[in-house]
Amino acid sequence: MRSQVWVGDAVRALALARTESEQAQVLEMLGFAPGVVLPADRGAPFPGPVGPQASAEAPHRQQDPEPEHDLPPRLPAEDREPGVDAADELPLLRPVRVEAVPTPGETVEPLARPASERAPLPHLPLLVPAWTSAIVRSLISRRVPEGTVDIPSLIDTLAHGRPVGRLPRMPVPTMRYGVQVLVDRGAGMQPFRRDQNQLLERVCAVVGPHLVEVGYFSGVPQRGTGPGARWTRTAYTPPESGRPVLLLSDLGLGGPPDDPARGTREDWEHFVGLVTRAGCGVVALCPYPPGRWPRWMTGLLPLFSWDRTTTAGRASVRLP
Repeated sequence: MRSQVWVGDAVRALALARTESEQAQVLEMLGFAPGVVLPADRGAPFPGPVGPQASAEAPHRQQDPEPEHDLPPRLPAEDREPGVDAADELPLLRPVRVEAVPTPGETVEPLARPASERAPLPHLPLLVPAWTSAIVRSLISRRVPEGTVDIPSLIDTLAHGRPVGRLPRMPVPTMRYGVQVLVDRGAGMQPFRRDQNQLLERVCAVVGPHLVEVGYFSGVPQRGTGPGARWTRTAYTPPESGRPVLLLSDLGLGGPPDDPARGTREDWEHFVGLVTRAGCGVVALCPYPPGRWPRWMTGLLPLFSWDRTTTAGRASVRLP
């Protein structure tokens, strides 16, 4: 049975042989003789076909092919000078033609340099500017019985034979009680920071700066409220009895869902309870559409949409 000897085995064995006689002996031991062709360019034997076919093909293999072009001979790697790359021996190609680069017919003007100061982008308020003052008055006004005499109520009292100790009067709105404005600085209200500042300025202009109490908070007012920076805020305190509270917040609808400072339903129920027990009314402006308001939110406090659909008529609310 003949052993399995591959061409690769012969190549590795020939690399260790020193003379041609040793190479012939190696090939004969491996079963490739007689039929070995020695390439003239490398000087190393290469196993060829065995048998009569080898003698017929051997002369053709030993003939060098004629060069197609007159190229300079390439030196073997061992005959090259040190530091000379094989690519340096390649001939340079001659250019066929050289074309000139066309120049543009018209000169291009460079762009203007940017200004050193960036002009602020125009701001479009959430509320219609011409209606904002009327909306503010409708939101924070309290109705007190100081108008004209309520004739129907007076006639009813006399008809039932009850004594008239005080003339009944019609209710009229007033802003003399002032207002407490609570501004939410949480993540959900960050896109509306400029609207909060502008509306706060309008409230001070309508009511009067001495009657406006401002408090900033993040999330819910119970976690800290104050007129200054966040580190100066303290526990929330409701205003004096009768002063309405205007809340500028999203009530936890916006911002990252995993925000730990985000207010929950229980937090807002607790806040409304604090304000109600203090004898005050609370009304909120929310910048998100009513389609996102849950049912518990609309039943907890008067909530109005902070957008251009809000009018003074829609914002009218009866505060205690």
